[in-house]
Amino acid sequence: MRKALLLCLILLASCGLGSESKKQTSNVETKKTAVCSQDTVLAEGKGLRVTLSDYKYTQSLLNSKSKSFFSSHPEELLKRMVNRRLVLKYVEDSGLSKKYGLDSEIEEFKKDYLSRLYVSEEAKKRLKPVTDEEIVKRFKELFPKKDPSKMSKGDRNFIENELKVKHYDEAVKSIYSEVERKLKVSDKDGKITVSCCSIEVSQNLKGGEDKSRVENQLKERFFKEYFYKKALEKGFDKDPNFQRMLTEYFANRAIEIFRKELEREIHLSPEELKDFYEKNREKFKMPDRAQAVVLLFEDKKKAIEAKKLLESGKSWEEVSKRFGKFNAKPKFYFKDAKDPVGSLIFAEGEPEKGKIMVAQFGDRTYAVIYVIKTVKGGVLPYEKVKNYVKLVLKREKLRKLEEEKLRELWKKYNVKLENLNCIGSS
Repeated sequence: MRKALLLCLILLASCGLGSESKKQTSNVETKKTAVCSQDTVLAEGKGLRVTLSDYKYTQSLLNSKSKSFFSSHPEELLKRMVNRRLVLKYVEDSGLSKKYGLDSEIEEFKKDYLSRLYVSEEAKKRLKPVTDEEIVKRFKELFPKKDPSKMSKGDRNFIENELKVKHYDEAVKSIYSEVERKLKVSDKDGKITVSCCSIEVSQNLKGGEDKSRVENQLKERFFKEYFYKKALEKGFDKDPNFQRMLTEYFANRAIEIFRKELEREIHLSPEELKDFYEKNREKFKMPDRAQAVVLLFEDKKKAIEAKKLLESGKSWEEVSKRFGKFNAKPKFYFKDAKDPVGSLIFAEGEPEKGKIMVAQFGDRTYAVIYVIKTVKGGVLPYEKVKNYVKLVLKREKLRKLEEEKLRELWKKYNVKLENLNCIGSS
Protein backbone atom coordinates (compact mmCIF):
# COMPACT_ATOMS: atom_id res chain seq x y z
CA MET A 1 0.00 0.00 0.00
CA ARG A 2 2.82 2.39 0.93
CA LYS A 3 4.49 1.75 -2.44
CA ALA A 4 1.32 2.54 -4.34
CA LEU A 5 0.79 5.66 -2.27
CA LEU A 6 4.27 7.01 -2.89
CA LEU A 7 4.09 6.28 -6.61
CA CYS A 8 0.87 8.27 -6.74
CA LEU A 9 2.50 11.12 -4.83
CA ILE A 10 5.58 11.27 -7.04
CA LEU A 11 3.85 10.93 -10.40
CA LEU A 12 0.42 12.48 -9.86
CA ALA A 13 0.29 14.84 -6.92
CA SER A 14 3.56 16.41 -8.02
CA CYS A 15 2.90 16.52 -11.78
CA GLY A 16 2.54 20.27 -11.70
CA LEU A 17 5.36 20.56 -9.23
CA GLY A 18 7.58 18.53 -11.52
CA SER A 19 7.02 20.73 -14.57
CA GLU A 20 9.06 23.50 -13.02
CA SER A 21 12.16 21.41 -12.42
CA LYS A 22 13.53 21.81 -15.95
CA LYS A 23 13.91 25.54 -15.32
CA GLN A 24 16.04 25.13 -12.20
CA THR A 25 19.38 24.26 -13.81
CA SER A 26 20.94 27.37 -12.31
CA ASN A 27 20.71 25.65 -8.92
CA VAL A 28 23.07 22.85 -9.94
CA GLU A 29 26.45 23.02 -8.22
CA THR A 30 29.63 21.83 -9.86
CA LYS A 31 30.66 20.03 -6.66
CA LYS A 32 31.24 16.32 -7.21
CA THR A 33 32.37 13.76 -4.69
CA ALA A 34 34.87 11.11 -5.69
CA VAL A 35 33.22 8.43 -3.57
CA CYS A 36 29.44 8.12 -3.32
CA SER A 37 28.00 6.83 -0.03
CA GLN A 38 24.49 6.55 1.41
CA ASP A 39 25.06 9.87 3.22
CA THR A 40 26.24 11.75 0.13
CA VAL A 41 24.21 14.97 -0.15
CA LEU A 42 22.40 15.46 -3.47
CA ALA A 43 20.35 18.54 -2.58
CA GLU A 44 20.65 20.98 0.28
CA GLY A 45 19.02 24.20 1.40
CA LYS A 46 17.81 25.96 4.54
CA GLY A 47 16.25 23.19 6.63
CA LEU A 48 16.24 20.81 3.67
CA ARG A 49 18.53 17.96 2.68
CA VAL A 50 18.24 15.00 0.31
CA THR A 51 20.86 12.26 0.48
CA LEU A 52 21.68 9.42 -1.89
CA SER A 53 19.97 7.11 0.60
CA ASP A 54 16.76 9.19 0.36
CA TYR A 55 16.95 9.08 -3.42
CA LYS A 56 17.41 5.31 -3.58
CA TYR A 57 14.58 4.82 -1.08
CA THR A 58 12.19 6.74 -3.34
CA GLN A 59 13.56 5.09 -6.47
CA SER A 60 13.02 1.62 -5.01
CA LEU A 61 9.28 2.30 -4.59
CA LEU A 62 8.67 3.10 -8.25
CA ASN A 63 7.16 0.58 -10.64
CA SER A 64 9.26 -0.75 -13.51
CA LYS A 65 7.91 1.74 -16.07
CA SER A 66 8.55 4.77 -13.85
CA LYS A 67 11.92 3.41 -12.75
CA SER A 68 12.92 3.07 -16.41
CA PHE A 69 11.95 6.69 -17.13
CA PHE A 70 13.72 8.15 -14.11
CA SER A 71 16.83 6.03 -14.64
CA SER A 72 17.21 8.00 -17.89
CA HIS A 73 16.26 11.26 -16.14
CA PRO A 74 17.67 10.89 -12.59
CA GLU A 75 17.92 14.64 -12.04
CA GLU A 76 14.19 14.98 -12.78
CA LEU A 77 13.30 12.59 -9.96
CA LEU A 78 15.62 14.43 -7.58
CA LYS A 79 14.06 17.79 -8.43
CA ARG A 80 10.58 16.42 -7.89
CA MET A 81 11.68 15.14 -4.49
CA VAL A 82 13.06 18.59 -3.69
CA ASN A 83 9.85 20.30 -4.86
CA ARG A 84 7.76 18.14 -2.56
CA ARG A 85 10.00 18.87 0.42
CA LEU A 86 10.02 22.58 -0.39
CA VAL A 87 6.22 22.71 -0.41
CA LEU A 88 6.07 20.88 2.92
CA LYS A 89 8.68 23.25 4.40
CA TYR A 90 6.84 26.30 3.06
CA VAL A 91 3.50 25.13 4.46
CA GLU A 92 5.10 24.56 7.86
CA ASP A 93 7.07 27.84 7.96
CA SER A 94 4.23 30.03 6.66
CA GLY A 95 1.77 28.93 9.34
CA LEU A 96 -0.48 27.20 6.81
CA SER A 97 0.25 23.88 8.47
CA LYS A 98 -1.29 25.14 11.70
CA LYS A 99 -4.13 26.92 9.89
CA TYR A 100 -5.25 23.74 8.14
CA GLY A 101 -4.58 21.42 11.06
CA LEU A 102 -1.64 19.66 9.42
CA ASP A 103 0.51 20.12 12.53
CA SER A 104 -1.94 18.17 14.66
CA GLU A 105 -2.36 15.54 11.91
CA ILE A 106 1.40 14.97 11.82
CA GLU A 107 1.65 14.79 15.60
CA GLU A 108 -1.25 12.35 15.86
CA PHE A 109 0.20 10.19 13.10
CA LYS A 110 3.59 10.10 14.85
CA LYS A 111 1.99 9.13 18.16
CA ASP A 112 -0.12 6.40 16.61
CA TYR A 113 2.65 4.93 14.44
CA LEU A 114 5.55 5.15 16.88
CA SER A 115 3.58 3.93 19.91
CA ARG A 116 2.54 0.83 17.96
CA LEU A 117 6.08 0.37 16.67
CA TYR A 118 7.50 0.51 20.19
CA VAL A 119 5.04 -2.12 21.46
CA SER A 120 5.78 -4.31 18.45
CA GLU A 121 9.55 -4.14 18.96
CA GLU A 122 9.23 -4.86 22.68
CA ALA A 123 6.89 -7.77 22.00
CA LYS A 124 9.45 -9.30 19.63
CA LYS A 125 12.00 -9.32 22.46
CA ARG A 126 9.60 -11.33 24.63
CA LEU A 127 8.67 -13.90 22.02
CA LYS A 128 9.18 -17.49 23.08
CA PRO A 129 10.12 -20.06 20.45
CA VAL A 130 7.39 -22.45 19.39
CA THR A 131 8.14 -25.92 20.81
CA ASP A 132 7.43 -29.32 19.29
CA GLU A 133 5.21 -30.08 22.27
CA GLU A 134 3.01 -27.07 21.46
CA ILE A 135 2.77 -28.06 17.81
CA VAL A 136 1.76 -31.64 18.66
CA LYS A 137 -0.79 -30.45 21.22
CA ARG A 138 -2.37 -28.05 18.74
CA PHE A 139 -2.37 -30.72 16.03
CA LYS A 140 -4.31 -33.05 18.33
CA GLU A 141 -6.83 -30.27 19.03
CA LEU A 142 -7.37 -29.69 15.33
CA PHE A 143 -7.20 -33.30 14.17
CA PRO A 144 -8.06 -35.57 17.12
CA LYS A 145 -8.29 -38.67 14.92
CA LYS A 146 -4.96 -38.19 13.17
CA ASP A 147 -1.53 -39.48 14.21
CA PRO A 148 0.82 -36.53 15.06
CA SER A 149 3.82 -38.58 13.90
CA LYS A 150 2.36 -38.48 10.39
CA MET A 151 1.86 -34.71 10.42
CA SER A 152 2.45 -33.20 6.96
CA LYS A 153 4.93 -30.38 6.42
CA GLY A 154 2.07 -28.11 5.38
CA ASP A 155 0.10 -28.80 8.58
CA ARG A 156 3.22 -28.26 10.68
CA ASN A 157 4.01 -24.92 9.05
CA PHE A 158 0.40 -23.77 9.43
CA ILE A 159 0.30 -24.68 13.14
CA GLU A 160 3.73 -23.19 13.81
CA ASN A 161 2.73 -19.86 12.22
CA GLU A 162 -0.55 -19.87 14.15
CA LEU A 163 1.35 -20.38 17.42
CA LYS A 164 3.84 -17.64 16.55
CA VAL A 165 0.93 -15.22 16.15
CA LYS A 166 -0.50 -16.42 19.46
CA HIS A 167 2.85 -15.90 21.21
CA TYR A 168 3.13 -12.42 19.72
CA ASP A 169 -0.39 -11.47 20.87
CA GLU A 170 0.41 -12.76 24.35
CA ALA A 171 3.62 -10.71 24.44
CA VAL A 172 1.70 -7.57 23.41
CA LYS A 173 -0.95 -8.19 26.09
CA SER A 174 1.73 -8.67 28.74
CA ILE A 175 3.25 -5.28 27.86
CA TYR A 176 -0.10 -3.52 28.18
CA SER A 177 -0.95 -5.41 31.38
CA GLU A 178 2.29 -4.36 33.08
CA VAL A 179 1.56 -0.70 32.38
CA GLU A 180 -2.13 -1.00 33.26
CA ARG A 181 -1.26 -2.31 36.73
CA LYS A 182 0.55 0.98 37.42
CA LEU A 183 -2.35 3.19 36.37
CA LYS A 184 -4.23 5.33 38.83
CA VAL A 185 -7.87 6.03 37.92
CA SER A 186 -9.73 8.77 39.80
CA ASP A 187 -13.17 10.36 39.62
CA LYS A 188 -13.45 13.85 41.04
CA ASP A 189 -16.54 15.99 40.47
CA GLY A 190 -17.46 14.02 37.37
CA LYS A 191 -13.97 14.28 35.88
CA ILE A 192 -12.33 10.92 35.13
CA THR A 193 -8.53 10.96 35.22
CA VAL A 194 -6.04 8.25 34.29
CA SER A 195 -2.47 8.93 35.36
CA CYS A 196 0.96 7.38 35.78
CA CYS A 197 4.60 8.04 35.06
CA SER A 198 4.21 11.85 34.65
CA ILE A 199 1.40 11.39 32.12
CA GLU A 200 -2.21 12.35 32.81
CA VAL A 201 -5.30 12.19 30.60
CA SER A 202 -8.78 13.21 31.69
CA GLN A 203 -12.33 13.75 30.49
CA ASN A 204 -15.49 15.16 32.02
CA LEU A 205 -18.25 12.59 32.41
CA LYS A 206 -21.40 13.75 30.64
CA GLY A 207 -24.88 12.95 31.87
CA GLY A 208 -25.88 9.37 31.12
CA GLU A 209 -22.43 8.47 29.83
CA ASP A 210 -21.05 5.02 30.67
CA LYS A 211 -18.23 5.53 33.17
CA SER A 212 -16.44 2.27 32.35
CA ARG A 213 -16.50 3.09 28.64
CA VAL A 214 -14.95 6.51 29.30
CA GLU A 215 -12.28 4.91 31.50
CA ASN A 216 -11.38 2.47 28.73
CA GLN A 217 -11.15 5.30 26.20
CA LEU A 218 -8.87 7.24 28.55
CA LYS A 219 -6.69 4.19 29.04
CA GLU A 220 -6.30 3.86 25.28
CA ARG A 221 -5.27 7.51 25.10
CA PHE A 222 -2.86 7.00 27.97
CA PHE A 223 -1.27 3.94 26.36
CA LYS A 224 -0.68 5.89 23.15
CA GLU A 225 0.97 8.76 25.04
CA TYR A 226 3.00 6.42 27.24
CA PHE A 227 4.35 4.20 24.46
CA TYR A 228 4.95 7.22 22.23
CA LYS A 229 7.10 8.69 25.00
CA LYS A 230 8.99 5.40 25.24
CA ALA A 231 9.49 5.38 21.46
CA LEU A 232 10.97 8.89 21.60
CA GLU A 233 13.32 7.82 24.39
CA LYS A 234 14.50 5.00 22.11
CA GLY A 235 15.01 7.47 19.25
CA PHE A 236 12.52 5.78 16.93
CA ASP A 237 11.47 9.18 15.57
CA LYS A 238 15.05 9.74 14.35
CA ASP A 239 15.05 6.61 12.21
CA PRO A 240 15.79 7.66 8.58
CA ASN A 241 13.15 5.35 7.10
CA PHE A 242 10.50 6.75 9.44
CA GLN A 243 11.52 10.30 8.55
CA ARG A 244 11.29 9.52 4.83
CA MET A 245 7.88 7.93 5.23
CA LEU A 246 6.64 10.87 7.29
CA THR A 247 7.91 13.37 4.73
CA GLU A 248 6.34 11.63 1.75
CA TYR A 249 3.09 10.91 3.58
CA PHE A 250 2.48 14.52 4.56
CA ALA A 251 4.00 16.15 1.48
CA ASN A 252 0.85 15.11 -0.34
CA ARG A 253 -1.35 16.94 2.19
CA ALA A 254 0.97 19.93 2.02
CA ILE A 255 0.59 20.04 -1.77
CA GLU A 256 -3.20 20.09 -1.36
CA ILE A 257 -2.91 23.06 1.01
CA PHE A 258 -0.33 24.74 -1.24
CA ARG A 259 -2.65 24.52 -4.25
CA LYS A 260 -5.70 25.56 -2.28
CA GLU A 261 -3.94 28.77 -1.25
CA LEU A 262 -2.74 29.46 -4.79
CA GLU A 263 -6.27 28.96 -6.12
CA ARG A 264 -7.37 31.90 -3.96
CA GLU A 265 -5.34 34.12 -6.29
CA ILE A 266 -7.17 32.92 -9.40
CA HIS A 267 -10.11 35.06 -10.55
CA LEU A 268 -11.78 34.34 -13.89
CA SER A 269 -14.14 36.81 -15.56
CA PRO A 270 -16.79 35.75 -18.13
CA GLU A 271 -14.91 37.76 -20.78
CA GLU A 272 -11.63 36.00 -20.00
CA LEU A 273 -13.27 32.58 -20.22
CA LYS A 274 -14.88 33.35 -23.59
CA ASP A 275 -11.62 34.76 -24.94
CA PHE A 276 -9.73 31.65 -23.82
CA TYR A 277 -12.30 29.46 -25.55
CA GLU A 278 -12.02 31.39 -28.83
CA LYS A 279 -8.22 31.22 -28.80
CA ASN A 280 -8.12 27.53 -27.89
CA ARG A 281 -11.05 26.07 -29.80
CA GLU A 282 -9.10 22.91 -30.69
CA LYS A 283 -8.94 22.01 -26.99
CA PHE A 284 -12.72 21.75 -26.96
CA LYS A 285 -13.10 19.63 -30.07
CA MET A 286 -14.86 16.28 -29.86
CA PRO A 287 -13.74 13.48 -32.20
CA ASP A 288 -16.14 11.54 -34.43
CA ARG A 289 -17.84 8.97 -32.26
CA ALA A 290 -20.28 6.12 -32.52
CA GLN A 291 -22.88 4.82 -30.11
CA ALA A 292 -22.74 1.04 -30.04
CA VAL A 293 -23.75 -1.92 -27.93
CA VAL A 294 -21.39 -4.86 -27.36
CA LEU A 295 -22.63 -8.39 -26.60
CA LEU A 296 -20.00 -10.80 -25.28
CA PHE A 297 -20.13 -14.57 -25.80
CA GLU A 298 -17.90 -17.52 -24.96
CA ASP A 299 -19.48 -19.57 -27.77
CA LYS A 300 -18.65 -18.47 -31.32
CA LYS A 301 -21.81 -20.10 -32.72
CA LYS A 302 -24.01 -18.03 -30.39
CA ALA A 303 -22.16 -14.86 -31.39
CA ILE A 304 -22.79 -15.60 -35.08
CA GLU A 305 -26.43 -16.41 -34.31
CA ALA A 306 -26.82 -13.06 -32.51
CA LYS A 307 -25.26 -11.29 -35.51
CA LYS A 308 -27.73 -12.94 -37.90
CA LEU A 309 -30.68 -11.94 -35.72
CA LEU A 310 -29.52 -8.31 -35.75
CA GLU A 311 -29.06 -8.47 -39.53
CA SER A 312 -32.61 -9.82 -39.87
CA GLY A 313 -33.98 -6.67 -38.29
CA LYS A 314 -34.29 -7.68 -34.64
CA SER A 315 -33.53 -4.85 -32.22
CA TRP A 316 -30.43 -5.09 -30.05
CA GLU A 317 -32.73 -5.07 -26.98
CA GLU A 318 -34.55 -8.18 -28.25
CA VAL A 319 -31.32 -9.97 -29.06
CA SER A 320 -29.82 -9.06 -25.68
CA LYS A 321 -32.81 -10.53 -23.82
CA ARG A 322 -32.82 -13.65 -25.96
CA PHE A 323 -29.25 -14.47 -24.96
CA GLY A 324 -29.58 -13.27 -21.35
CA LYS A 325 -27.34 -10.23 -21.83
CA PHE A 326 -29.38 -8.09 -19.47
CA ASN A 327 -26.47 -5.79 -18.57
CA ALA A 328 -25.79 -4.75 -22.16
CA LYS A 329 -25.99 -0.98 -22.52
CA PRO A 330 -25.13 1.42 -25.37
CA LYS A 331 -21.87 3.35 -25.00
CA PHE A 332 -20.06 5.94 -27.09
CA TYR A 333 -16.80 4.90 -28.73
CA PHE A 334 -14.23 6.81 -30.77
CA LYS A 335 -11.04 5.87 -32.58
CA ASP A 336 -8.59 5.05 -29.83
CA ALA A 337 -5.61 2.72 -30.16
CA LYS A 338 -6.03 1.75 -26.50
CA ASP A 339 -9.66 0.72 -27.01
CA PRO A 340 -10.09 -2.41 -29.18
CA VAL A 341 -13.83 -1.82 -29.65
CA GLY A 342 -13.38 1.79 -30.77
CA SER A 343 -10.51 0.77 -33.06
CA LEU A 344 -12.65 -1.91 -34.73
CA ILE A 345 -15.64 0.37 -35.23
CA PHE A 346 -13.51 3.03 -36.95
CA ALA A 347 -11.10 0.63 -38.68
CA GLU A 348 -12.53 1.45 -42.13
CA GLY A 349 -13.30 5.10 -41.51
CA GLU A 350 -16.62 6.48 -40.34
CA PRO A 351 -18.96 3.56 -39.54
CA GLU A 352 -22.50 3.39 -40.87
CA LYS A 353 -25.55 3.20 -38.66
CA GLY A 354 -26.54 -0.45 -38.21
CA LYS A 355 -23.04 -1.80 -38.85
CA ILE A 356 -22.61 -5.24 -37.26
CA MET A 357 -19.37 -7.12 -36.71
CA VAL A 358 -18.05 -10.08 -34.74
CA ALA A 359 -14.59 -9.90 -33.18
CA GLN A 360 -12.59 -12.33 -31.10
CA PHE A 361 -10.89 -11.05 -27.93
CA GLY A 362 -8.54 -13.52 -26.29
CA ASP A 363 -8.96 -17.27 -26.59
CA ARG A 364 -12.66 -17.66 -25.84
CA THR A 365 -14.37 -14.28 -25.96
CA TYR A 366 -16.42 -13.24 -28.98
CA ALA A 367 -17.89 -9.75 -29.23
CA VAL A 368 -20.88 -8.82 -31.36
CA ILE A 369 -20.67 -5.07 -31.98
CA TYR A 370 -23.77 -3.24 -33.21
CA VAL A 371 -23.52 0.45 -34.18
CA ILE A 372 -26.67 2.31 -33.15
CA LYS A 373 -25.73 5.75 -34.48
CA THR A 374 -22.77 7.96 -35.37
CA VAL A 375 -22.08 11.51 -34.26
CA LYS A 376 -19.82 13.86 -36.20
CA GLY A 377 -17.10 15.51 -34.22
CA GLY A 378 -16.23 19.17 -34.09
CA VAL A 379 -15.74 22.09 -31.73
CA LEU A 380 -18.40 22.07 -29.06
CA PRO A 381 -20.48 25.25 -28.54
CA TYR A 382 -19.23 27.51 -25.76
CA GLU A 383 -22.40 27.17 -23.69
CA LYS A 384 -22.00 23.40 -23.59
CA VAL A 385 -18.38 23.48 -22.44
CA LYS A 386 -18.38 26.65 -20.34
CA ASN A 387 -17.69 24.79 -17.10
CA TYR A 388 -14.97 22.71 -18.73
CA VAL A 389 -13.37 25.87 -20.17
CA LYS A 390 -13.27 27.27 -16.66
CA LEU A 391 -11.65 24.09 -15.37
CA VAL A 392 -8.98 24.06 -18.11
CA LEU A 393 -8.11 27.74 -17.72
CA LYS A 394 -8.02 27.46 -13.94
CA ARG A 395 -5.70 24.46 -14.24
CA GLU A 396 -3.34 26.37 -16.56
CA LYS A 397 -3.25 29.41 -14.28
CA LEU A 398 -2.65 27.19 -11.26
CA ARG A 399 0.27 25.49 -13.01
CA LYS A 400 1.86 28.86 -13.80
CA LEU A 401 1.38 30.02 -10.21
CA GLU A 402 2.99 26.79 -8.98
CA GLU A 403 5.98 27.33 -11.25
CA GLU A 404 6.41 30.91 -10.06
CA LYS A 405 6.08 29.95 -6.40
CA LEU A 406 8.52 27.06 -6.74
CA ARG A 407 11.10 29.33 -8.37
CA GLU A 408 10.63 31.66 -5.42
CA LEU A 409 11.02 28.82 -2.90
CA TRP A 410 14.19 27.46 -4.53
CA LYS A 411 15.70 30.93 -4.10
CA LYS A 412 14.24 31.55 -0.63
CA TYR A 413 15.62 28.31 0.79
CA ASN A 414 18.78 28.57 -1.33
CA VAL A 415 18.50 25.00 -2.61
CA LYS A 416 21.52 23.62 -4.44
CA LEU A 417 21.92 20.30 -6.24
CA GLU A 418 25.28 18.60 -6.02
CA ASN A 419 27.06 15.30 -6.54
CA LEU A 420 24.74 14.44 -9.42
CA ASN A 421 27.33 11.97 -10.64
CA CYS A 422 26.14 9.72 -7.78
CA ILE A 423 22.68 9.26 -9.28
CA GLY A 424 23.70 8.80 -12.88
CA SER A 425 23.70 5.03 -12.41
CA SER A 426 21.47 4.62 -9.34
